[in-house]
Amino acid sequence: MFTMSYNNIESKILRNLEKSNIVHRHQSGTGLWLGLLIGICALVTLIKEDNSYSEICLLNGITGFGLIMSCICLIFQLYMGTTSTKDFQLLYFLPTGLTSLLYLLWADKGLLVSVSWGLGVGTLSTWGVLQLMSYLPGCLTLGECITIMHGIILFLLSSGTNLPLRYHLPPLHDDDIATTILQVGIIYVGLLCLICTFYPQSRSANFFYPIAFGILLIVVIPVLHILLDQSPLLWILFFVFGSFRKISLIMYWSVCLLIAIIIITRQILSDSSASTVERKTFHLLSVLVYTPGLIWEPTLLYLASGIIMGLFMMLELMRLINLPPMNKILQLGFSAFVDEKDSLISLTPLYLHIGVSFPLWMPSSNIELLPLMSGMIVLGIGDSAASFIGSKYGKHKWPGTSKTLEGTIACILSQLLFIYGLAVVGLVSGGLALIKSTLAVIAVSIIEAQTNQVDNLPLPLLLYIFLIL
Repeated sequence: MFTMSYNNIESKILRNLEKSNIVHRHQSGTGLWLGLLIGICALVTLIKEDNSYSEICLLNGITGFGLIMSCICLIFQLYMGTTSTKDFQLLYFLPTGLTSLLYLLWADKGLLVSVSWGLGVGTLSTWGVLQLMSYLPGCLTLGECITIMHGIILFLLSSGTNLPLRYHLPPLHDDDIATTILQVGIIYVGLLCLICTFYPQSRSANFFYPIAFGILLIVVIPVLHILLDQSPLLWILFFVFGSFRKISLIMYWSVCLLIAIIIITRQILSDSSASTVERKTFHLLSVLVYTPGLIWEPTLLYLASGIIMGLFMMLELMRLINLPPMNKILQLGFSAFVDEKDSLISLTPLYLHIGVSFPLWMPSSNIELLPLMSGMIVLGIGDSAASFIGSKYGKHKWPGTSKTLEGTIACILSQLLFIYGLAVVGLVSGGLALIKSTLAVIAVSIIEAQTNQVDNLPLPLLLYIFLIL
């Protein structure tokens, strides 16, 4: 009965989206359950902190509650569909009001700030989701679009809280300095994306490069100097090369990067599309990159993951606007490794990077190693094993899917082998943690076998929630 009700809700929502000329990704469900995950992640992170949470963690937790409410209101409005889906609805003021009230009473923010942030959260997480789907027709499911917008909202809120504070109180700890640099850098790349979206004349090389370098030199670097009270470039150099272990890790990551470049070049020269198993090579590379980083240098990995996120966004922008001199190479790489769920944007590799990195990006200093590794475990190890074993030896398919039972068993066993290996070397302690991890891995692996969403996005979020509770 539950499945039939869920399918009926999905069908009606898809019809209402179609009536409003919003193109949903073909042959994929709406992924409604996926839309709740970011808000739940933010909320459980706050709950896990007990009374030791920072201001940003508190605000993110409150925002997570608002995002959950917004998702429910959006789904309800799309299901009712009495008016044009793209119109702003009165129902959307419910999460706005509740979130504003929590900012005011719990976080002790002023009335103007509370109402402004509440309006931003309520508007972007409802009406803004539909506008994003309109700008990217056929690229996203509803659940994926909600998740992406919720992530953007949390980033904007964290940046809006942290950066004004740094104007009066420059950061002292490495984590805070890295956060400030990454927030300003991601905002800079996002601004370039908006400029290219709304001003088509800026998409030519004669306009793009002067604008990009001009903003970088005139705005970004001076702003970072003011916020940090020191040179951001010199800090990065001294931080990265500040110890032999960091230098060794950078050299090791460089070798991994060289391997990735060789794999991409070889696939392009072969003039053929990569198979699912071949694409999983990058999942295995993520294990090689993130495991030593999370164990020995999490702050360095945090900084590196944010920089790579900014570079990925910049390269994807250059590919989309066909900007020389790298446009042809980028397009060849996209064509060689494109997934059947990718159309306009390279969603699969973007989701992979977000999936393995997002626990590092949560505003908490008390997250244990296992939740920090959640994305790497489920994608780098479990998903890779499921793909390899399922394609080679899988004979028994799950009903209604192309996934095999053998692949799911391999997914479960490979993750448990890695987790229990961490316990043997003393990096994971406690029998309760192992029992909880075992149950979480089994549950997420079964969901992986059933979902038709891009699993690089929901699976890490689910495992993170299960492991951190």
